[in-house]
Amino acid sequence: MKRQPVTLVAGLIVAGLFLAMLVCFQVRQTESVVVTTFGKYARTITDPGFNLRAPWPIQSLHRFDNRVRNFERKYEQTTTRDGRILIIEVFLGWRVKEPRTFLERFGGDPDRAEQNLEGILRDAKNSVVGQHPLSDFISPNPKDLKFDEIENQMLASVKPKALETYGVEIALLGIKRIGLPQGITEKVFERMKAEREQLVKKFQGEGAGEAIRITS
Repeated sequence: MKRQPVTLVAGLIVAGLFLAMLVCFQVRQTESVVVTTFGKYARTITDPGFNLRAPWPIQSLHRFDNRVRNFERKYEQTTTRDGRILIIEVFLGWRVKEPRTFLERFGGDPDRAEQNLEGILRDAKNSVVGQHPLSDFISPNPKDLKFDEIENQMLASVKPKALETYGVEIALLGIKRIGLPQGITEKVFERMKAEREQLVKKFQGEGAGEAIRITS
């Protein structure tokens, strides 16, 4: 008989913990949570800490990792402004910025989000590369290269659409790898060689002229 109060207290504690698990939840520093009521949007929580909710199935929680994810576009051909073919691989870093939009658009599925990001990234890459000549990508003079400008143009094209349509923030974007088809590679090297030979002849001519002037 003496055990009944102890058993009762233990039972109340267990029941209290179970109830707390039903109506309390924690939001971590690295995530955001969307709360839905009977499947409809209720609120978004982005600040870490403990919160209250109605027990399931009245309210449900949808958690999203807000850290940056890496996504790489396929290594594929793109045409420059002067009609040359480049093979470019582009990468971007993205994260969930608007959890409600992300949930309604993709059901919270990152793979579906990346399938859509692939399309807008391809369009931006083709559009921006098509505005630049080959010499902006490949040149014997490093000062002629415009990778930073090209990457910023791609980012400016992708960023607003990704945020507004998908609830995704594009944190960074860059060109990972660049190449040329075999046939074009040989032509480019020949052109670069010809440019170098012209520079050599120019310097030789200037040197010969300076030598004549000094001798005179």
